[in-house]
Amino acid sequence: MNTGIVYDPIYLEHRIGVHVESHERLIGIMDFLEEKKVLENPDFKLISPRAATIEQIRYVHQESLINEVKEVSEVARITGHIQNLDMDTAVCAKTYETSLYSVGGNLNGIDSILNGGVTNAFAIVRPPGHHSNSYKCAGFCIFNNIAIAAEYLFREKNFKRVAIIDWDCHAGNGTSDIFYDGSEYGELVFFDSHQDGRTLYPGTGFINDVGKGAGEGKIINFPMPPRAADDANILFFNEIIAPVCEEFKPEFILISAGFDTHWTDRLTNMGWTYQGPANYLKKIKELAAKYTKDRILITLEGGYEIDKQAKAVYNCLQVLNNNNHLIEEKSRESENDVMNYISNKVIPNLKNSLKPYWNCF
Repeated sequence: MNTGIVYDPIYLEHRIGVHVESHERLIGIMDFLEEKKVLENPDFKLISPRAATIEQIRYVHQESLINEVKEVSEVARITGHIQNLDMDTAVCAKTYETSLYSVGGNLNGIDSILNGGVTNAFAIVRPPGHHSNSYKCAGFCIFNNIAIAAEYLFREKNFKRVAIIDWDCHAGNGTSDIFYDGSEYGELVFFDSHQDGRTLYPGTGFINDVGKGAGEGKIINFPMPPRAADDANILFFNEIIAPVCEEFKPEFILISAGFDTHWTDRLTNMGWTYQGPANYLKKIKELAAKYTKDRILITLEGGYEIDKQAKAVYNCLQVLNNNNHLIEEKSRESENDVMNYISNKVIPNLKNSLKPYWNCF
């Protein structure tokens, strides 16, 4: 088995000053992978990105958003000063170009999977994407990498059914907005686990947000209370994701992987360890083996404790490559009140909201 790692130093060119979504995040990951000699291992293959075309960006974004990113990046170049698209989302002279390569890195990852060069891939890219919708950049995100990847599978690779699993601590509101009415070109299910929007940005992603029209019943939110640990998402997988996918039978799995669920992350209030995402990924891999011919593409979203994120990414790469020897810290389980709330309220209410759309409930 070969696992692809999409990376290029161009991702460091999106330099936005003193900011938690810093280029140092990727330096930390790549330095750690080098320390662990991952890139020397023949089971891993480094994949270079390409720039996505404007037509591909238009798959999910309005022309006005594309032009805004391009024009504000040019203002940053001319003035020599970082600009802002909103309170959180900063732009430098290289942001527009880097964002095209962030999308294109994911597309090259897909191509490498489909042409047999690798079995699966992890796109270590930035800027991230899952908060940006069709008309607005937000939450450190520029172009929605994972949404464009899904449309690429539909429009250019003739896939019919795609599942997106988003485990970033923040709700993937941009991805949800883009696919809320479904896609004209294929069928998509979006599983979004995150810290409850009543306690964290962007304040969205509630159980009754299930989509509409062609997307009705296919937006599936799992809002977790603060302090939920590794075991919470395993429950979500067993009770919701696995039965839905057994019915849906996805042909490709895309993952928006945020590592800001770690219990030390400065922006969030969750309780995950750095082996937590990898153990969750093991379960997702079981689905991929059953339905997608092992095809999984992961794209990097958030994660703001650089050393913890690097270990968590390393662990996920090991799992992708069928190596279950992980770097582990002391295991953490959700406290009784948290797990009781999830088991007795969140999961039953979620099943009730999905019952009209899925036979498994």
